[in-house]
Amino acid sequence: MRRILVTQRIDDVVDYGERRDAIDQRWTDYLLQIDLFPVFVSNNIRFVKCLLDYEEFSGVLFTGGNTLQKYGGNAQERDAVEETLLGWALQHEKPIVGICRGMQIIQDYFGVSLGKIENHIGTCHRLQVYQGLVSEELLQLDSVTVYHEYGARNSVPDLNIVAKSEDGIVMAIEHEKYPVYGHMWHGERNQPFNPIDQRIISKYYGL
Repeated sequence: MRRILVTQRIDDVVDYGERRDAIDQRWTDYLLQIDLFPVFVSNNIRFVKCLLDYEEFSGVLFTGGNTLQKYGGNAQERDAVEETLLGWALQHEKPIVGICRGMQIIQDYFGVSLGKIENHIGTCHRLQVYQGLVSEELLQLDSVTVYHEYGARNSVPDLNIVAKSEDGIVMAIEHEKYPVYGHMWHGERNQPFNPIDQRIISKYYGL
């Protein structure tokens, strides 16, 4: 079973005066079912640097939640942690997968500008699929349900578009050179889990 680093959202819990790292519990079963062992990452740069110095990992998964700081979000420490993990994974050519906000941090890292979009919160969309490593799997998805208010219609040369929604929003990307992939829907929220979604994830980790 391959160990991967999995990032968490940040929630402000006002009643308790706490700022918490949080993750949907469904992620654990979702990943274990495809032989990936999740190591959940604290949104703390010192912790992350120590972790990378002393442990070995097979890749990184960026999960959803929290708007990027440059677009009005308040989880700047998460942005910093994920940017650090992105740099580490690229340097060591480790697989990177981004889900929803996780895809957005990848887009931002490589210079894609995001903007506010409409009709992409709790809505279902059909995919227009382009050539890529997981095109065969993407073509098997009848539709996907998304929960995001920021998106892009274009990309940069090294970050290929492998799927768009019917209204032209980029829904899946992969890097021209590095093992980097992202998509905008939440497979972990489907009950039962869709094996096609899981196959997309596992394929990028070489399973």
